[in-house]
Amino acid sequence: MFARSMTARTLLAATVGAVVLAGSGAAAASSPQKPSPPKPPAAGAPAPAILPTVREAAEGLPGHTVYRPADLKALRKDSLPVIVYGNGACATSNLEGITFLTGLASQGYIVVANGGLDEFPVPNTPENTIAHPEALLAAAHWATESKQARKQFDGRADTTRVGVLGHSCGGVEALAAGTDPIVDAVAGFNTGYLPEPAFGDYGRDRLAGLHTPTLLVNGGPDDIAYQNSIDNYALLNVPAALVGDTAAGHVGLIAGLEATKGWQVAADWFDYVLRGDRTAGARFAGPDCGLCGESGWTVESKGLPL
Repeated sequence: MFARSMTARTLLAATVGAVVLAGSGAAAASSPQKPSPPKPPAAGAPAPAILPTVREAAEGLPGHTVYRPADLKALRKDSLPVIVYGNGACATSNLEGITFLTGLASQGYIVVANGGLDEFPVPNTPENTIAHPEALLAAAHWATESKQARKQFDGRADTTRVGVLGHSCGGVEALAAGTDPIVDAVAGFNTGYLPEPAFGDYGRDRLAGLHTPTLLVNGGPDDIAYQNSIDNYALLNVPAALVGDTAAGHVGLIAGLEATKGWQVAADWFDYVLRGDRTAGARFAGPDCGLCGESGWTVESKGLPL
């Protein structure tokens, strides 16, 4: 996989701005469930490609923003998996990740991010850096069940394939929301539950509630969540991968110079788990692990079938 041209990468990164905002935290979970493998290939799923995208309000779902392919009519019905996204610092603005989220949507995903279309970042404090996984689950249910979403997406959403994703404190939101049965894949960037219960009195015991393949990504030793991601990965009992980009730090893969690489890693993970794309899966596992051979990247995996 990863067959995406440098020209397209450079154009996307150059045409979309980003605002840096980071955070960390923890959140709620539900009862443990049986681990699930990646889904089989989706019937008629579109091949990944750089698609023009739009950013718009989520009709009927206040406090959320949609990133999606612009020309829905050019795509097949029920063909676009849904990804819900939690922001760094558990913020109510998704401008931090605009490059990252636009890139992911360009791969044929409907991305519903926490934060309204016109909400701007505010300084994060311990009082407002609180995880709200229920906001991600509300977005997932809206995108897959509501008449407003079906109309907005013209029936193109694949309501049977849902991923949760987040950065830093938003990654904790994703881990917490990932215990819900509606979720088929989890990814957290620069994140993990803290050693002691925090940000709502949630701790690492909640990792046992995950039931789907889970990706944790860190930005190397300069990432404040570096050791946290390693420790959380060790506790996972589901198929999982731990990926590191030594040059990225805490925000680089979402809002910095490495953001284009960040959305590509996220797209590969969801292509693998939600679309059953084995070529994408080979980026994370197997004897010829694709990321393993790239300078500056580290990869561990467990239980990932190819």
